[in-house]
Amino acid sequence: MSANALAQYLVLRSDGQETILHNARFSRPPIVTANGDAIRGLSAYNCDPRRDIATLVRVKDALDTKSRNADLKPSQREEARRCIEAIELFERHENALGMRGMPLQECPRLAPLVIGTVTVSIKPHVLVRSADGRVGAGIIRVAKTPDPDACKREITRERRGEERREMNRYTVALLQLLLEAQDGALGVPSRDLCFVADIRLGERTDAASDHDVRIRDVRGACAQIARHWPLITPRNSVLNR
Repeated sequence: MSANALAQYLVLRSDGQETILHNARFSRPPIVTANGDAIRGLSAYNCDPRRDIATLVRVKDALDTKSRNADLKPSQREEARRCIEAIELFERHENALGMRGMPLQECPRLAPLVIGTVTVSIKPHVLVRSADGRVGAGIIRVAKTPDPDACKREITRERRGEERREMNRYTVALLQLLLEAQDGALGVPSRDLCFVADIRLGERTDAASDHDVRIRDVRGACAQIARHWPLITPRNSVLNR
């Protein structure tokens, strides 16, 4: 399952957890990763020590051309518009995210993380390297779900926002576990260098004060998922495909 799905599983109640597991087992993954062009552009920009804004301008220009290309499918044009929105949100919140002064590098492709018998797909966008050999990893989170801005009531907006923050805290724990699984090949893993930059909240989430508890929660959730996995049956929406 994806790291995002596992993080959401950890913050939802039992009925929501059932849906997460069902979708993880039976939903067909998208052929093209959502927001992929935005992520690639933002990763390139943040891994450049100069933080050359021209990088983002070129990406947005290419996406704007794509969004107006009548030869493309409507879904492809809409995806281009979503990517432009994501980059503009990053630009608006860049100072608050606090990434400009961080020593960031492109992250190589890493094997999925295996926790117990559960395989978790987690793909950091950047690595953080310190002069003393420590290494961290970061994710630039652009996904809307759960979207606080879609809520009309303030209390619901606050609840959705806190749900995102909780997911981000668990994702930071997963990043540390992923780095530890590399057996020192990338450097000495450091929780203090792991983060999630959430462009929709305009916040950067670092390791929480209860980080060790969250790592235990992740392992416990994976053990629970492993027990339930064989019992998950497809819903009508899957059977009727």
